[in-house]
This record gives sequence, structure tokens and C-alpha cells, in this order.
Amino acid sequence: MAGECLVIALILGALNIGFFRAHRKNWGLAVLPLGFVPFVTGLVIWLADLVFGWHYTFILPLVLIVVSLFVSCVWIAIACWILIKTKKLRIYYLVSSIAFVFTLSLIMLLKFYFAISMS
Repeated sequence: MAGECLVIALILGALNIGFFRAHRKNWGLAVLPLGFVPFVTGLVIWLADLVFGWHYTFILPLVLIVVSLFVSCVWIAIACWILIKTKKLRIYYLVSSIAFVFTLSLIMLLKFYFAISMS
């Protein structure tokens, strides 16, 4: 699961680089929090597996994903109010970004739950 999370974060990072190179810094900064949940989850689970050799339970991914989801949603709300000027675009950005991050977190939680319950 760590590999999938890091690939999602890499794809969103490439999107960020594209926005910054196109001189769309506001959009680059607005897309940045979308990759926070998969990046943090993938990095910590990968380090826990590879470096420390932990056999984690469902509690570690649960806490990790919920905390990173909270941080990402707060970051999205702050980016929304600071970077996006029009009200209609703010609402679309806020709803779609939080829905994306929430759905991704839910998929990761279900993946970890079924992976732990099967073993």
C-alpha cells in the first residue's frame, strides 16, 4: 500500500510542478494539500515496514490517516480562502478537494482493514 500512496503523491507532485512552471503559483499551492495524505501515509508505512520491520496493526494506519486527513482538510480550507479569489470557484475547489481527500482516506482505511483481517 505504501507504493500506491507514493505513486499518487508523485502524480500530484508532477501536477504541482506543471502549475509552477506555467506561472500558476496559486493553483500549484492549492493542489499541494491534495498529496499530503498519500505522501505521509506512504512514507510512514514504507519506513515502518522497511527500516523498522514493524508488523503494524490497524491502529497505526488508522491514526496516521485520520490525522493526515484532518491536517489536509484544514490546509485545503486555508488555501481556499487565501489563494482563490472568486466565491463560486472557492466552493467548487473546497467540495471537490475535500471529497477527493476523504475518499482516498476511506479507500486506504478499508484497504488496511481488509489486509489486517485477512492475515
